[in-house]
Amino acid sequence: MEPRKLHPEIEADRRADRKTWIYFGCFLFASFLVESLSDQHLLNRVGDPYPNLPWLSQATSHGVILALTPFITFMLSRFPLSAGQWRTNLLVHAAATILFSVVHILAMVALRKLLTPIVFGIPYDFGLSNVSVWLYEYRKDVLSYSLIAAIFWMNRLVEQRALDSRVAQRDATDLHRLTLKSGGRSYFVNAPDVIWAKAAGNYVEVVTKGKSYLARLTLTELLRLLDAAGGRHVRVHRSHIVNLDHVQAIEPTGEGDVTLRLDTGDEVPGSRRYRAQFEPERVA
Repeated sequence: MEPRKLHPEIEADRRADRKTWIYFGCFLFASFLVESLSDQHLLNRVGDPYPNLPWLSQATSHGVILALTPFITFMLSRFPLSAGQWRTNLLVHAAATILFSVVHILAMVALRKLLTPIVFGIPYDFGLSNVSVWLYEYRKDVLSYSLIAAIFWMNRLVEQRALDSRVAQRDATDLHRLTLKSGGRSYFVNAPDVIWAKAAGNYVEVVTKGKSYLARLTLTELLRLLDAAGGRHVRVHRSHIVNLDHVQAIEPTGEGDVTLRLDTGDEVPGSRRYRAQFEPERVA
């Protein structure tokens, strides 16, 4: 029986997590070394009889955090911080930090109570009856949870955008249409219907007959999709793309720049830097 294929977005998240685990593990190991060495140096300065104790303390703390990281990635999958959901799910993650901290503290203390007498021959007392100790550790655990969640979430976001880019490229090549994401929705636009487009900050305004879309992509990405779709679109300015089929006239404005007049009545600036793109298509 053929194994069930995962949804592309789930597979993208898992692919991102596999990559993230590599450098997260390196980061956690580096943190363990730095904190252990710093604490050891401090104990040596004050003449503590057990200067190597921080190695055990930090190993148990970092080890439990590593073991709890799958809990954080599960929470990110179950309660994603995506648009439209992040406010509610952020509260769920805030509550999850409490569980994360309680498990981290109890497991860490249990390991220290077990191993400290064996390794150093002395008992270990953490002070679990002291509320201030719990609050102190909780503040640190909130930071740890937030940092780990941010690292995995950002890498998932990068992988999801790469997936969206591949899907958009495939649709442009095979179906001759654009997939434009605007306001949390996806719009499908036939490439020949795009009359012109203009860069607008982190977005691109894509103009069709009777409607325009504010899509989150760059002008270069849009032009690549239009080329893949086989459209007659060219860049005429650093911030403008035009469908040559809609150009009625090209009028010079001085110093090599021009104005392209379209059959829709719109006027689009043309730069001398890009004249080679549209000069052969000059419309009388």
